[in-house]
Amino acid sequence: MAKDEAHRDQLASVMSHLAASLRVVAHLIEPFMMETSRAVLTQLGLAEVSSLENLSLADFPAGVTVVAKGTPIFPRLDMEEEIAYIKEQMEGNKPAVAKEWNPDEVELKLNKEEIKFEDFDKVEIRVAEVKEVSKVEGSDKLLQFRLDAGDGEDRQILSGIAKYYPNEQELVGKKVQIVANLKPRKMMKKYVSQGMILSAEHDGKLTLLTVDPSVPNGSVIG
Repeated sequence: MAKDEAHRDQLASVMSHLAASLRVVAHLIEPFMMETSRAVLTQLGLAEVSSLENLSLADFPAGVTVVAKGTPIFPRLDMEEEIAYIKEQMEGNKPAVAKEWNPDEVELKLNKEEIKFEDFDKVEIRVAEVKEVSKVEGSDKLLQFRLDAGDGEDRQILSGIAKYYPNEQELVGKKVQIVANLKPRKMMKKYVSQGMILSAEHDGKLTLLTVDPSVPNGSVIG
């Protein structure tokens, strides 16, 4: 129609109806396509979204200048590029193929130097039941444990875990793992500590290593 002067009036009618229809569409999609709605209205020369109440094709404002050459709001997509992109995304979401496990190739991450079995065999780890526990007077770190480790008499161990167990009485009755043959040492000049309670620490959180309550006190772990 644009190429035939005889159709100028018909072309004007089509374009005005098209602009009026796009205005209505822009208002209707605004609740869920806000950016698109504003882009359509901007190219129609309209400022912003108005009320949907009594929305009509006939309400297109007079004297409005529609953009001469608009920027495509929904650009045409290249099918081959889109298919390639989708395939790339699908490949990226595939689970990685698990490498066949070979223990000989595993690189161990250690915090200390390797030791021989003979060195480890010198350590005696036993099960001990917590009989009593209390905070050590004059220390913010230490807890004083009375433990039954199968010695015939209870032993005492001091452990610097007070901040991890503010309610230390919850530990009474627990069965923990201790290094039983660690040479006793005096702490704070008056308390003897006869061993070490084993614990695990990760990301700033420390947890005592416990064992099943059915394991007898004094049982050797190894």
